[in-house]
Amino acid sequence: MKRFLMTLSVGVLAVFATEWQTRGAAVQSPDGSPSHRFEELADGVYFAIGTGAMTVMSNSLVLVNDDHVMLVDTSVTPAAARGLVAGIETLTDKPIKYVFNTHYHFDHAHGNQIFGDDVEIIGHDFVRTMLSSDVLTQRTHRSFTEGIPDQLDQVRARISEASNAEDREELAAALRIQEAHWEALQETKPTPPNVTYSDTMRLVKGGREVQLHFPGPGHTGGDTLVFLPEERIVFTGDFFVGRPGGHSLPYMGDGYVEEWPASLDGLKALEFDTIVPGHGLPFREREQIDHLQALLRDLNRQVTALYAEGVSVQEAIGRVDLGSHVQHYGQQVASADPRTVIRMYERLQVKMPR
Repeated sequence: MKRFLMTLSVGVLAVFATEWQTRGAAVQSPDGSPSHRFEELADGVYFAIGTGAMTVMSNSLVLVNDDHVMLVDTSVTPAAARGLVAGIETLTDKPIKYVFNTHYHFDHAHGNQIFGDDVEIIGHDFVRTMLSSDVLTQRTHRSFTEGIPDQLDQVRARISEASNAEDREELAAALRIQEAHWEALQETKPTPPNVTYSDTMRLVKGGREVQLHFPGPGHTGGDTLVFLPEERIVFTGDFFVGRPGGHSLPYMGDGYVEEWPASLDGLKALEFDTIVPGHGLPFREREQIDHLQALLRDLNRQVTALYAEGVSVQEAIGRVDLGSHVQHYGQQVASADPRTVIRMYERLQVKMPR
């Protein structure tokens, strides 16, 4: 398990990068480039994705309204959030007045702390509960962060062993990025929403209507779908992710796999044309929702049966077979993420104690 988590964290850090700065300082990545790029999806609606110059780890949505800005998700660290805000300032000089958290996970909500009391940070009741807890010590956060010091040592060793100058330069750049991310993580103070809702919430501000929908337990116990009815755009966070022309599975280590398929019907009920996921690029293929529902139901059926048979969680991890879903998700989906099975066993132990 430890080796699996270490490998996963190395992969994440290899893709994403970050840079540290003090509050209010100019935002600079190690190579001086912006942290985010922005794509306008509709009038004043911008999809924000990392450039790779800083570790951001998740997407955001920026809504430029008549007299203010709304921001959906605040990135992985305060440093990354400041990079995001600096990018927004290249789009408009209007102030950020509203921030929405799609869920509580670190890569989407740990930039909350840079915003003052004049900004309404809005999320589901569950998000406030979780971000008010000792979330930094919980399994999900640890699985993506506790291996970073060893990863940094591995990169330093590779630099010392590299014989090619170009390779050394590339590794050194990656090391600077990873070291900056590790430093940025030390600043993090999880900050809960200061406004919460439980079911739905509708805001009509600055000439734009925004709806917040809790579809039911899924990726977490308090996911929010941010729906723009006029623009027919929905930002799904990690409740539903996908790829144009393909699929990507959401992380399930804090999930409610047995309830998630029914909750996805809540997403289907919205009248949207474009899905903006918390990871990956915007897409329009609604049939991807059907595919995820089918996989989740299959996964739940298998794990529940293994648990009922008295199979240990470690054995169950090796026995889950999702090969029938390779057509939509690729070969990597054939075996289950160990954290998913562990989470499912934990929930089954409450419902079906042995």
